[in-house]
Amino acid sequence: MSRTNKICAAVIAVLAVLLIIFCAMWYRCYRQNKELKVTVNNSYDRAFFELTDYVSDIDAMLSKAQLASDPSQLASISNEIFMKAAEAKSCFGQLPTENTNLENTAKFLSQVGDYTYVLSQNMINGATITDEEYGNLNSLNEYASTLSKSLSDIEQKIYSGEVSFNVAGNIGAIRAMAAGDGIFKDLENVEKSFDNYPSLIYDGPFSEHIENMESYMLKSAAEISKKDALQKAKEFLGDRGEGLKFETETANTAIEAYNFGKDNNGNHITISITKKGGYVLYFLENKTVSTANCDIDAATGLAYRFLVSHGINNMTNSYYEVTDNIATINFAYVQDGTKCYSDLIKVKVALDDGSIVGMECKGYLMNHRQRDIPDVMLSEEEAKTHVSTHLDVSAASLAVIPKDSLREVLCYEFKGTYMNKNFIVYVNAETGKEEQILLLIESETGVLTL
Repeated sequence: MSRTNKICAAVIAVLAVLLIIFCAMWYRCYRQNKELKVTVNNSYDRAFFELTDYVSDIDAMLSKAQLASDPSQLASISNEIFMKAAEAKSCFGQLPTENTNLENTAKFLSQVGDYTYVLSQNMINGATITDEEYGNLNSLNEYASTLSKSLSDIEQKIYSGEVSFNVAGNIGAIRAMAAGDGIFKDLENVEKSFDNYPSLIYDGPFSEHIENMESYMLKSAAEISKKDALQKAKEFLGDRGEGLKFETETANTAIEAYNFGKDNNGNHITISITKKGGYVLYFLENKTVSTANCDIDAATGLAYRFLVSHGINNMTNSYYEVTDNIATINFAYVQDGTKCYSDLIKVKVALDDGSIVGMECKGYLMNHRQRDIPDVMLSEEEAKTHVSTHLDVSAASLAVIPKDSLREVLCYEFKGTYMNKNFIVYVNAETGKEEQILLLIESETGVLTL
C-alpha cells in the first residue's frame, strides 16, 4: 500500500472513530434531554393536580365556614383554609404561566385564606360576623366552586391526553401542545370567571385597600416639572448635587418620581424626587467605607441633625444596623409624645467620616400627617395588667403601630426583659388587647426586631 493510501486510510479511520464518538454523545444528550423534558412535564402535571385538590378542599371548607357559629370552630376551619390556600399558591407558582394573565386567580388564592383567618380572629375577640361578611364568604365560596370545577375539567383533559404541558426545544422554552386552543387558553378562561370578583376590604395584608393606598403627604400636592425636581435635588445634596443628570422616571406606583444621578469621585450618587410636592423619596451614595472612626451614638446624632437641617423635625431614633462600616438608623415621627412608627425614615451614616450617604423616606411620605390620636381608655397601670407577669417591665410609652392591614392602633409600648432577652409588648390602649410582641435582637452590628 502506498504512503498516500495509508494516510487516507488513517484519516478515514480517525474520522470514523470521531463520528462514532459524536453519535454516541449526541444520543446521550438526546436521551438526557428527553428524560429531563419528561421530568419537567411530570412536575407541571403534579403541581396542577395538587392545585386542583387544594382548591377542591378550599371549596368544601368555605361551605363549612358559613355554618360555624363557634369561634374555635371557625378558627379551626380558617386555619385549614389558610394552609390549603398557601399550598395552592405554591403549586400555582410552579406552573409555566409567565405569559398568561392569571392575576385574579392568584389574588383569590391570596385573599381566601387571609380573609377567613381575619374573621376567625374577630370572633375570638368577641365580634360577630356581619351580614356583609357572610355575603363575602358566600361569594368566595361561589368563586372557589367555579375554580374547582374548571380545574377539574382541565385535569380530566390532561388525563385523557387532550391537553398537556410540554417542553419544546430548550427546557426554558415552554408551550402547551393540545387539541383546540390548548391548556393556557383553558386557564385564561378560568381567569375570566373572576371578572366580577369582589373588592374585599378587611384587616389583613391582602386587603384591597392596601393595593390602592395613596400617600397622605402627596395626594393634595401639586405636580412639579423635571427641571424643578432637578433643582430640588441639587439643593438637597449641596456640593454633591453639581453635575446631576436625569436618569429615569418611576411611574404607575403609589409614589411617582424623577430619578437623577452622577458619578462622584468613583462613587455613584442617585436621588429620587417625588413628582407631587417635590420631596426627596430617597438618595444613596455608593461609598466604600473601610474604617469605623465614630460610634453609633455619634452617628445617630449626625443623622438626627441632618434631618433637622432639611426641615424634618420631631423624629426619634429606634433601631439600627451596621453593615460594611455604614450605619442605617431608623427614625419615627413623634406627635405629642406618641411615637408613630408608620412615619419611618432611614438614614445611612458612613462611620469613617460621619458623612450622610443615604436616606429613604417612603414610609414617612406615605403615612405622615397630623393624627387625631384618641384619648386612651386605659391607664398605663391598667394596660400593664395585660402584660405577662414573666416580663420585667423597665419602660412604658404610647405608640401608634401599623397592623398587617396597615390600619394603625394606639398602644402602650412596654419594654422589658425575660430570661436575659429584651422584649417589647404592645397593648391596645383602648381595649387592652395584646397586639404584638417583639424580640429585640442586639449585637455588635445593630439592634433589630423579630
